[in-house]
Amino acid sequence: MESQKDKLDKIKIFTLIFDFEIEKREIPAFRAAMIEKIGREHVLFHNHLEDQFRYGYPLIQYKTVRRNPTMICINQGSEDILKLFEQVDLDLVIHGKRVEVKIKHISFDYFQCGFSLKPVKYKIENWFALNETNFTKFIALNNNGMKKEFLQRVLVGNILSFAKGIQWDINKQIELTITNLPKSHFFVFKNHKMAGFNLYFVTNIILPDFIGLGKSVSRGFGVIRRSG
Repeated sequence: MESQKDKLDKIKIFTLIFDFEIEKREIPAFRAAMIEKIGREHVLFHNHLEDQFRYGYPLIQYKTVRRNPTMICINQGSEDILKLFEQVDLDLVIHGKRVEVKIKHISFDYFQCGFSLKPVKYKIENWFALNETNFTKFIALNNNGMKKEFLQRVLVGNILSFAKGIQWDINKQIELTITNLPKSHFFVFKNHKMAGFNLYFVTNIILPDFIGLGKSVSRGFGVIRRSG
């Protein structure tokens, strides 16, 4: 696919897939176990600085790929993940039980983000788009067209947050269309009821598979993948 050149250098992506299975709802437990394994002094693994949240796009993200726990590590995160291989073993303690851990897949690559001359279609799963306040505004909108425009603005904002996190200064207009407006599904996050979406969108931006967009991407929400 032809793409317009921009000023962003290729980003580094380190992908690590482990050879055991968990449910999506167990991703936070997997994340907690990995943080305990590596040590809380390594900030990118948990995105907190001295008990305060590090307000930046998470460069180490935890998710599942076909039920296998997965870590997507971007730029500095791709270097910090090497701390894992300094450990005596890879075993984790999840829900109080020791899990023997082996690696199923490991890869390191460079990815060129940019603008595409042709529309690119993506699927985003479990997109944590709206907090309680925004969801109230969303359901108050009069028709599906207005709701779709609302979500499109949120998603463009999420892409801009990703770009800022990888130091990509976007100086062109992002064109984005959500191709369907599915019903939202609800989940409880930190004792709050939140709305999530699974949907398809088309945009003129080239993004890497398996990164997260939206809220709580470090815990497996908002995973995107090119579709078609």
